[in-house]
Amino acid sequence: MIREKVTIQDYERISSENEYYIWHFVRKTNMGPRTIYSVFDEPNHNRPNQLKTFLEICNIPYFESYVEDSVNFIDNLIPLSWIWNENDKNFNTFVIGFNKRRMVTSTLHGHCLCIEGISEIIYKLNPDFIEQINLD
Repeated sequence: MIREKVTIQDYERISSENEYYIWHFVRKTNMGPRTIYSVFDEPNHNRPNQLKTFLEICNIPYFESYVEDSVNFIDNLIPLSWIWNENDKNFNTFVIGFNKRRMVTSTLHGHCLCIEGISEIIYKLNPDFIEQINLD
């Protein structure tokens, strides 16, 4: 299973090596007690990371970057106003589903930043990833 913490400079490599993949853009600052956060960092609370648990059974390539370091890249895909949270003066986290170099959909396109929303993104990319999950 591919699970990598990357930067935008890795995009060309990632898009040439992977037909389908999801890219999670996380904040550098503490996100509080959410269940969808970086799969590489340990939370400061006792809730399990639902995304990490889900990715243990779903074999889609997963990449993760800091949203703050990816603003110029993101701006070429979606309006930055979609990810800026005026209330806390910081960026929101989100997941994008890619088919090679093409953004297919994201949690900003009507899918919640939850396991169900991420599952929908993966299903739209390629239903085989969801259909091949073995829950035994």
